[in-house]
Amino acid sequence: MSLLDPPGTRDEATVEPEPAEPARLEPASQGLYVSLLGRFGVQVDGVSLSLRGDRRRALLATLLLNAGRVVPTDDLIARVWDTPGQAARGALQVHIARARALFEQHLGAPLIQGADGGYRIDLDQHRSDLLLFRALTGRAELAAARGETETHADLLSHALRLWRGPVLADVAAPLLHTQDVPRLNEELLRVAERGFDAALARGEHERVAASIGPITADHPEREPLIRVQMIALYRAGRQSEALRVYARARSVLAERLGADPGRELQETFHGILRGDLDSRLGLRSRAEGVVWPGSALRSAAPPVALRSTTPEPGTPDPGTTGSGAAVPRQRAHPDTRPCAARRGPEPASGPTTGSASCLIPAELPAAPRTLVGRADTLAEIDRLVDPCSPVPGSVLVRGPAGAGSSALAVRWAHSVATHFPDGQLYVNLRGPDGGPLHPADVLGRLVRSLSAGTANPGNPGSADPDRGVTEPDEAAARVRSLMSGRRVLLVLDNAATAHQVRPLLPGTPGSSAVVASRHWLTDLLIRDGLRAVPVDALPQEHAVALLRSLLGSGRCPAHTLRRIAELAGGFPLALRMAVAWLDAHPEHPAAELVRLVERADPAHGVSPTARMAAVLRAGPLGSGTAAGKYRPGSEPRS
Repeated sequence: MSLLDPPGTRDEATVEPEPAEPARLEPASQGLYVSLLGRFGVQVDGVSLSLRGDRRRALLATLLLNAGRVVPTDDLIARVWDTPGQAARGALQVHIARARALFEQHLGAPLIQGADGGYRIDLDQHRSDLLLFRALTGRAELAAARGETETHADLLSHALRLWRGPVLADVAAPLLHTQDVPRLNEELLRVAERGFDAALARGEHERVAASIGPITADHPEREPLIRVQMIALYRAGRQSEALRVYARARSVLAERLGADPGRELQETFHGILRGDLDSRLGLRSRAEGVVWPGSALRSAAPPVALRSTTPEPGTPDPGTTGSGAAVPRQRAHPDTRPCAARRGPEPASGPTTGSASCLIPAELPAAPRTLVGRADTLAEIDRLVDPCSPVPGSVLVRGPAGAGSSALAVRWAHSVATHFPDGQLYVNLRGPDGGPLHPADVLGRLVRSLSAGTANPGNPGSADPDRGVTEPDEAAARVRSLMSGRRVLLVLDNAATAHQVRPLLPGTPGSSAVVASRHWLTDLLIRDGLRAVPVDALPQEHAVALLRSLLGSGRCPAHTLRRIAELAGGFPLALRMAVAWLDAHPEHPAAELVRLVERADPAHGVSPTARMAAVLRAGPLGSGTAAGKYRPGSEPRS
């Protein structure tokens, strides 16, 4: 007896009569069974058929992937042959005939049917893992619509067990993998997101953490799945693993898409870092007026509207499952606590007259718009600091005048600002007169920045947080107290000595300092554990690329750009000075700048940056005025 429906009955069954019994939702154990959601395989009575030849496998995979639909002959040819020739149509017919003979031998039916302009294969849903997967997910959606959350979760879990790995990874068919498989992958990933959300809502954290890993490894840029994996690991008590997952995702997103993690993924990271993820998710779901299974995770089940922001007696806490079972909560990191500035002051007993405003310091200056040839250095800072870690490090970015160490520090600080949600502080340690600032003056400023928004309206004396702090040691202790338990990034620019920097360094884990200096502050490296990142001049090709990016293509001949880069010594500051001169003197060619720098009096400076500065200050100014406003100490960061 044939295992297949009689010809034509499948089309008629699209408007299905009431079945005598529910359709089977288990893989066929007898007769034909096709595996597509992983390695490709065709079994008959549990025995795999030998499908030899890449072209025959590509042909059958294409037809079975589109079971129930006619696949046009031209589409089949395009998927079986990379570059089909004139004989491809005849060769396809030969492959079809041999495949029919194989199925006729083992099944008693040819399986492949001819149709107008193509071929098709019809299968019952329990004879293909893909068709069974779609049947299970369809029933799961119906269960969700009826409010049957347990059935919904069970059906999705059953469906996801059919996904065994990369789809058709062992089938050599480039067009199939660029056009057909990606759509199926998207379908699978969306179901995985819903299925793991539903499992988390039932408290199955360990199972989700174990099952989701291979999927996120294959799709590391899939932020919703990464977020679910982080939550599952966190609730299973594996906080450090959750943070490593985030670090890997952040690196992949930057490398493949040139983007930072999205807001929801960043919020999940911060909640794990502080140990208050479940309370954050619960507060968010209440603010949005819905309670989602799995503490505000997206689910296929419909949300339940809240009548008020205060739970009714007997209502399960956001940190519990729908059945009332407690969800494991990760304890807060011993070195972190909720930020005082973020919380605001503790209210005094009795009625309050208002809430204190809260100001998170964000003091970073603007980052340079153009930064060329520094990707490796930025990556090294990222590696040494490890901003995703609960205990980030601190670094010294050291480079000679004009090398751009300040610009690098500021650019990197902007790129990781979201990992330091309690503030980003910036201090230029060089005073207005060019001399180093005294640490006591800087400490007073840090106290004011870290205390902003925490003044108590009922205590006028609290409006001046550094009032009464006169000794440098006392001010340093106050800064360490204010930074304790916070995630703060401190950028210390133009540092002169280790003695100037040491009182300013964070005293507890969680915060990080980036020190930019022209000097090797070796005492900081030895005694305070800072890691060093050297910054030097740009290679000529990068220096020319920087000039071209600032001037535009075609403005200067290539040989002139190379000569300017050589005269500037490859230092970004000197290169930007050259651009400033050219912008201020549009009537003069670039060759004139080359001539002036070559003839510059060595007494005006021994370094390329000093010589370029001397030319920039000199006249005639032409119609521009920017050059005449240059003065030492006012150099732009580069």
